[in-house]
Amino acid sequence: MVNKISYQKCFVAYLDILGFKERVINSENNREGISLLLDSLKICNIFDSRNKKATNDTGKYRTINIQSRFFSDSLVFFLEVNPDDLSHLFLIIRYLQDRLWEKELLIRGAVVYGDIYLPKGKEERNITLGPAIIKAYELESKVAIYPRVVIDKDLYDYIDAKSIKAYPFGGERDKLKNYIRKDRDGIYFLDLLNKNVIRKKDEYLRKNNNIFSIVWDSDRENQYDKILSAVDRCIENNIHSDDETIRQKYEWLKTYKKQSENGYI
Repeated sequence: MVNKISYQKCFVAYLDILGFKERVINSENNREGISLLLDSLKICNIFDSRNKKATNDTGKYRTINIQSRFFSDSLVFFLEVNPDDLSHLFLIIRYLQDRLWEKELLIRGAVVYGDIYLPKGKEERNITLGPAIIKAYELESKVAIYPRVVIDKDLYDYIDAKSIKAYPFGGERDKLKNYIRKDRDGIYFLDLLNKNVIRKKDEYLRKNNNIFSIVWDSDRENQYDKILSAVDRCIENNIHSDDETIRQKYEWLKTYKKQSENGYI
């Protein structure tokens, strides 16, 4: 008798590190470049595991069941649908992009709501499949275009209908939908440079066995200005590229940063 196999509703995030392959090629005779790439991979690699639990130790303790895959220059996160967990996934994305911005690397990606097969048992630990993964990949590769994390329209509607709270990604009294912006081309994306996003000084990523935690002291100051400076360096060092497609990505980032600083809605 064949066991019943079915998909489950999940949140799926597909993230790609832009320009990583070119950095690898250009690092052949550049020790500093190799070191930067290795440091970047170490940041990503700590998230790479099966059946890992992600936690946030500040405020009310909460543990979420999240799985991740890391290969080449891409990461995939997926977790079973629970409205209370989505802001934690956004927190992970924010932390990852902040650390990569500091190394002048950009993320492009997509987060969707859809069907996925969740691995059961050790013999399936490397199996990852489902329409939601394909949808997230196609949004990242064909729709996102710029260094932004696209929010699928179905997911945005879900967030709105459920009135999902922003914490710990954003303020404790805020709604998560207020941290999602609609771009000029009609695409929804995660507003990572929103001034109210929580990013405290001296936050760090802690790992213990199968648990990783993004930890911070709620009394410390926000690091918004520090991240803006890191984004500025990314822009200044890359916006004059001879490659038009690269130049367009940094021009988009420059516009987005300026709008965020000016409180554009």
